[in-house]
Amino acid sequence: RDFLVSKGISFCCLTEHTDFLTVEQAQLFVQECKALTTGSFVFIPGFEVPYKNAHILQIGTEVFLGQKADEIMLREWSKKSALTILAHPVRNAFTLDTAMEEVIDGIEIWNQQYEGKLVPRTRSVSLFKKLQNKNQQLLATCGLDFHRREHFGSPIYTLELSSLSKDSILTALQNGEYVFGRGGVSVSSSGLWRNDNSVAYLLQSFCSVGIITLGKSVNLLLALFGLKLPKWIKYFVRSRV
Repeated sequence: RDFLVSKGISFCCLTEHTDFLTVEQAQLFVQECKALTTGSFVFIPGFEVPYKNAHILQIGTEVFLGQKADEIMLREWSKKSALTILAHPVRNAFTLDTAMEEVIDGIEIWNQQYEGKLVPRTRSVSLFKKLQNKNQQLLATCGLDFHRREHFGSPIYTLELSSLSKDSILTALQNGEYVFGRGGVSVSSSGLWRNDNSVAYLLQSFCSVGIITLGKSVNLLLALFGLKLPKWIKYFVRSRV
């Protein structure tokens, strides 16, 4: 909370991975989000739930339903959550089954760890537009995937609220009353932004994804020999790309 406040952030939807959580740990997580919420900063707890090859964000729920989800439990999670979002669709090869299409409220077209800090991924945007043709209410969303301090940067949500509270934030998100981005790039909840067909956007997306993919490959290769990249190199890349 102190780090985010120092960066001018007023709220955080925090979705904890469920893979290894116990019921007790989940309850403590929710309690801590509440305890650290103040009049000037709001934590909104939720969970990141594995479903087949995908990760589904269940935002605004305080109920823990298990470490993983099948089709039945995916629907149950969705009933308990303010928003159900498909995270980083590249992870599940940009494919959705019927259950996912029926329950999701939005798709993360821009995830900082997978797309970088500059622009959304072209394939994620294409997937969103394809599914938006079936569901006009589908929301374009973003996420920092904030595991390390250097992941902070972009994209960031901007909302106009009459009051800073969990309910007002969730209502604005549900209604698509937001934009996200930073550094001159601003994307609406309907996935619109003025540069999405420009050559510069395509180049930025290609370079960002390429650098991230190369970094992951280098890490895997070095791991085979018991080696690691120096921390300062990792920090330098993560804080800028």
